[in-house]
Amino acid sequence: MKIHLNRAGQSLGQFTPEEIRAGFREGKFVGTDLAWRDGMASWQPLSEVIDEIAPETEESGVPPLLAAAGGLPWERRAEVGFFSALFETIRLVLLEPKAAFATMKQTGGLGAPLFFFVLLSTVGVLAGIIYQTIFDSLQSGASPEERGVAATLTSPVAIGLIIVILPILVTLGAFVAAGFLHLALIIVGGAKRPFEATFRVVCYAGGATAVLQLLPICGTIVASVWHLVCVVIGLSEVHGIGQWRAAVAVFLPSIVCCALLLAGVVALVAAFGGMAELMKAAAESQP
Repeated sequence: MKIHLNRAGQSLGQFTPEEIRAGFREGKFVGTDLAWRDGMASWQPLSEVIDEIAPETEESGVPPLLAAAGGLPWERRAEVGFFSALFETIRLVLLEPKAAFATMKQTGGLGAPLFFFVLLSTVGVLAGIIYQTIFDSLQSGASPEERGVAATLTSPVAIGLIIVILPILVTLGAFVAAGFLHLALIIVGGAKRPFEATFRVVCYAGGATAVLQLLPICGTIVASVWHLVCVVIGLSEVHGIGQWRAAVAVFLPSIVCCALLLAGVVALVAAFGGMAELMKAAAESQP
C-alpha cells in the first residue's frame, strides 16, 4: 500500500514502507513530514505513525523513535542539545551499533561526523597519553630521567601543544582510514554507497569507541577491539552487504601489508641464498 507524504503543503509523492525507511536512513524524510494512507482519518506527523505504517523497522532492529527522527542525535544537536546529542550518540554506537548505523544519514556533509570524531578522539588519545606517562612514572624501577619525561608530557604546556596538534593528525587519520576502507570495499565488491557513507561510519565508530580509552589500564585495548566490531557492523548496514564481506574489507589493508612483508622477507632470504651460492662457487673455482 502506497503512503502519501507531504511537507509544508507540498506533496512529496507516494512511497512504499521500504522506500520511507530508506528515506529516513538517508535523511530524505524527517519526522515532521505529514503522512496519510487509505484508512487514516487525517494527515499525521510521520514520527507518530512510523511504527504503524512501516513496521519493517522492528525487523531491522532500528528503534521506531530513532528511525523517525531521521539520523543520529549528534546531527540534531541544535534540537536536542549539544551534550544530550553527544552522549546519546555515543551510547547508541557503543551499545546498539546495528540500529545506530541503520538510521545514520548517509549524506549531509562531512562536517558533523568529523567534528564528532575529532572531539572524542582528541579526548581519548590525550587520556591515553596521560595514563601511560603516569603509569610509567609510578613504576618502582623508573629512572629519574623517565620520571622527568613523564612530568614534561603531563605539563600544561605539553598538554596544550597536544590539544592543538592532535586534531590535525586525527583529521588526516580519518580521511586516510576512510580512503583505505573504501578502496578495500571496492576491491571486495562491497562499495554500494559513495565515499561519504564510509567516511561517516569511520567517524562515528571511531569517535564513540575513543571514549573507551578513558578506562584506565585496559582502555586502549577495549577501544581498539570494539572499534573494529563497530566499523564492520557499520559498513555492513550502510553498504547493505554481509558482515563477512565488511570484515574482509576492514582487514584487507592489514592482510596486504602482511603479504607484502612476507614476500619481502622471502625475496630477501632468496637473495642472500643466491649470493651465498655465488660466493661459494667463486671460492671453489679459485686454485
